[in-house]
Amino acid sequence: MDDNQHVRSAAVLLGLLQQFTVETERYVEAISNRHHLHRTDLNALAAMVAAAREGKTMTPGALRAALNLSSPATTALVDRLDRAGHLARRRSEKDRRQVHLEMTDSARATGSALFSPLAGAIAPVIDALSPDELRIVMTFMQGVIEATTQARSDVTRKGEPSNGVIPEVPVTHRAVRE
Repeated sequence: MDDNQHVRSAAVLLGLLQQFTVETERYVEAISNRHHLHRTDLNALAAMVAAAREGKTMTPGALRAALNLSSPATTALVDRLDRAGHLARRRSEKDRRQVHLEMTDSARATGSALFSPLAGAIAPVIDALSPDELRIVMTFMQGVIEATTQARSDVTRKGEPSNGVIPEVPVTHRAVRE
């Protein structure tokens, strides 16, 4: 592959990543509307799933940082998810002043119902990859996530978000399974 062809291929790949992002956003918007959930609610549940997967405890402050929300917006979000039965508030055993947020079985069932169709549609694409191709794609996607996180960080340092909250959520590094 010569340099010009490489540049064209890279441009096509960036276009595909952009299209994937747009289609993912459209999917989330469609399921949010269909199930009468705010987009922020879905983002909160996703952040809680990610924290649980990493063995971390989610607190209102951590959720605020993860979603780049103000304190009042975070309180409204937690109240809304609590009323909907998607999370429970629990006092920390170590520090009774600290509140831990836990997803409920209802939230897990709702999340599964919402995202199973997408996972089911993508699974055959992943299954068609050889182990070597899968490792390459996983490495590529991890690099894309890290680059995107860095670009967001660079932008927020130059001009903080309007609510003044700068998210500090690290990229999850997962080992590639053989």
